[in-house]
Amino acid sequence: MALSVLCKCVASHVETMTAGRFAVTDCSDEKRMTQAVDWKRAIEIIAAPYGAGDTRESYIARAARRAGITYRQARSLFYRETTDPKYSVACKVQSAAAKARQEAIDLASRFEEISEALRATDQDFYSPQIVELVGAARALRGTNRPRNRGS
Repeated sequence: MALSVLCKCVASHVETMTAGRFAVTDCSDEKRMTQAVDWKRAIEIIAAPYGAGDTRESYIARAARRAGITYRQARSLFYRETTDPKYSVACKVQSAAAKARQEAIDLASRFEEISEALRATDQDFYSPQIVELVGAARALRGTNRPRNRGS
């Protein structure tokens, strides 16, 4: 269920969210941006990864801490109990989700750099590690195919 939120255009909030979960349109003439947001997915992105010892409550609490909102607000967004969160809550969640997504992209790039270094050193010896690093980078990017380089 996607909800519409009208936010003022702030540079940190204009980042395009990938994976088809967030549709961002920038109306620079009006200095506003309209976003269709899947709040549950945003909370999942912020709280990730879901650890073996995590409960759903600890997962939601971690998202709340990272976003700077209360547990009750995060729980309401996660369970889709709220239809229209306050502007401050919406912007904090969107900012935290954008930050988490950027950190995942940066980590994926780092994994790819390490795998390239291992490949250059001794591809045969480090083959299992290279495969694991490339697989982890693809998982972080949310894709099962290699990244296009130079295209």
